[in-house]
Amino acid sequence: MVKNYLFAPVFRKIGYSLLIVAVIFFVLCLSFDQLAFGIEYPMISLTPQFEEEWSLFKIAPRITQGGWFEIVMTLMCVGCVFVAFSKEKEEDECIAQIRMQSLVWALMVNMVLVLLTTLFIYGGSYLTCMAVYPFSTFLFFIIKYNISLYQFRKNNEE
Repeated sequence: MVKNYLFAPVFRKIGYSLLIVAVIFFVLCLSFDQLAFGIEYPMISLTPQFEEEWSLFKIAPRITQGGWFEIVMTLMCVGCVFVAFSKEKEEDECIAQIRMQSLVWALMVNMVLVLLTTLFIYGGSYLTCMAVYPFSTFLFFIIKYNISLYQFRKNNEE
């Protein structure tokens, strides 16, 4: 018995909506150093805090920078997962094969980029690239999958 753990096709539209909004705000977060819109809210911090006394787990009382970045990254994660792992309306073995080949291709391309970045980019630019790489795997997969699926359908129509 084969189990399919993909989402329903409607999640693709939801994912694209989340992804478009998240990419716009991601570019804004990278463009402006402090994108907080004047909003302060508590955030849970799992990293060591050295302000008054050392503590590992702490609720930071007021985060004015970076909070939006975490929200944007969360939206990007959810959007990418919804788009990448939504079923087609007609899912068969050929589409599953295209999905697997696209995923392997995306992982390999992304690892080559991670290696090149590690060898040739340093400092803050390196950290920015590392923040992009979890999503670039999904984006490469989505692009490759859609191109391969388009070519497959085009060849089968003739």
